[in-house]
Amino acid sequence: MPHKTLSQKSSPFHKTSHYPKASLSKKPSAFHKASRSPKAPVSRKANALSAKPQTERFFLPMLLLLCAVTTLMQGVQSLAALPASCITGGCLILFALASAALLVFRSRRTLSEEHVVFFLLFCGMLLHCWYVLLSGLYDRQHDEGFYTGIASPQINPGHIGYIEYIYKFHKLPDINPYQYFSYYHPPLHYILSGLWLFFLTSLGMAEDLAFENLQILPLFYSGLLMLLTYRILKRINATGKGLYAGLLLVAIHPALTIMSGSVNNDMLSTLLLTAAILATLRWLQDKTCLNLLLIAISIGLGILCKINAAVIALPTGLVFLCDFLHELRTGNKPAIRRCLFRYFLFGCTAGTIGLSWIARNLLRFHVKPGISSATESSVMYTGNYGIWSRIGLPSLSDWHFVFPFHALSGEANHNIWVILFQTSLFAEEYPSDLTGLPLLFCQAAYPAAILFATACAALFLAAQCRKAKMAQKEIRKADAAKAGLEALYLSAGYLAFLFSFLLFALNYPFTCSSDFRYIAVCLVYNAIGLADGSRLYAAGTVQNAGARLARAGVCATLALMVIVYLTWRRW
Repeated sequence: MPHKTLSQKSSPFHKTSHYPKASLSKKPSAFHKASRSPKAPVSRKANALSAKPQTERFFLPMLLLLCAVTTLMQGVQSLAALPASCITGGCLILFALASAALLVFRSRRTLSEEHVVFFLLFCGMLLHCWYVLLSGLYDRQHDEGFYTGIASPQINPGHIGYIEYIYKFHKLPDINPYQYFSYYHPPLHYILSGLWLFFLTSLGMAEDLAFENLQILPLFYSGLLMLLTYRILKRINATGKGLYAGLLLVAIHPALTIMSGSVNNDMLSTLLLTAAILATLRWLQDKTCLNLLLIAISIGLGILCKINAAVIALPTGLVFLCDFLHELRTGNKPAIRRCLFRYFLFGCTAGTIGLSWIARNLLRFHVKPGISSATESSVMYTGNYGIWSRIGLPSLSDWHFVFPFHALSGEANHNIWVILFQTSLFAEEYPSDLTGLPLLFCQAAYPAAILFATACAALFLAAQCRKAKMAQKEIRKADAAKAGLEALYLSAGYLAFLFSFLLFALNYPFTCSSDFRYIAVCLVYNAIGLADGSRLYAAGTVQNAGARLARAGVCATLALMVIVYLTWRRW
């Protein structure tokens, strides 16, 4: 088809501001010293700007503008007919102009952290817009189904059919959710997409072009995901290269690029999970009722988008339990009653929103939550292989380094880790005709992604352990508790998503169950690991050198994958 307190000893956790202010203490704690990013290339001007969300002020209008332009280019017939070369050329010119502006700031010695962050966010959105413009409604989708238009009374299966049902009949599906494929999903994403279709067609856009613009909402969500990731990284006091590497990971990772053009509920689900992580980190630093409600709303809407978003409730419940046990030990009865009331309010809010779809189906159709899966006769079935061969370490030959693409057949590939890494880079593409330099780039990016993704996971877990140990040395008990809970929450969340992914792949033994998109939120945790690894380990240590190596490897792999997508000509 043609055509992203001041005190004697300060603590890094004694901050409630979203953006960390300059330290006022004369004698910072050991943790604070280790938290400074070594040789962070940020000017004094950046330190002044860091107290104000300048990036957000400019990024949000830019995000809306890019989405609006993309909508027009897909919704106006003459613009939709532009050749791919024109679109690619225009995006490269915009990238060159942004790079030139960055070089000008650097030459004038006015380059700040805000400038670099905005540049990374802009490049991420530009890449996503480019991908959406070059990918059609049915390209690289999952269980997309089809549509027949508002003039036809036919009910169609798949994600597109689900959206069309709401757009066409102006109501939720009044049928058993397992009667048509994909209708078992909670309706949040489909309601928003149906309203988007109705809005576009009411403006006079042709129906086919309006359906093509179903990709705009996931594109918008991908931009918000970048912004929330930036907020999370600033919440944990990330600066300099660690901040840049973590943000770059989410901005241009190939899986999120492809998800920015997917019409299913994966991108919105990942966005809401990220919002829940940010809201919980805010609550850990400032335990107000408002922050608690923000967690509840994020989790509730996440479950109303996709049921597996409920996994985030596990680490959230764990830190709630730790906080409640702390209040019990203090023996402060008013505080205990207040704590119980807030958790009751949390449960009512999250439960009412998140469980409404499940309750509706139980009452109306007497069906329990679940998914529609293929049968054992499917070529994707892997249940006839042993558990170790499916979830254990694969042999060298099972990695398929020569042709690193995912074949749907369970006979060709049934190890979930292999499928996980293959789909994280190339989705479910299997370009059998790919040869030459593009294939060479893919062959280089695949082992690099395996190596540095594993290093990122190890770095994240090691950084959270170090954060917890360093918090024990804090003089202020409140600060130590916040740091410990933060490390516990993040590490428990990361492990919970990985463990739930394993269980899902085992319970539904099909190759499609091992797709990376199910745990794309883990990229946010890896971004935190890159940022924490840069600030928690002092310069000159082996750990710092390892963190720098992981950071460089991730950036190099991401750059290589951008080159792959620019050169393999499969759009």
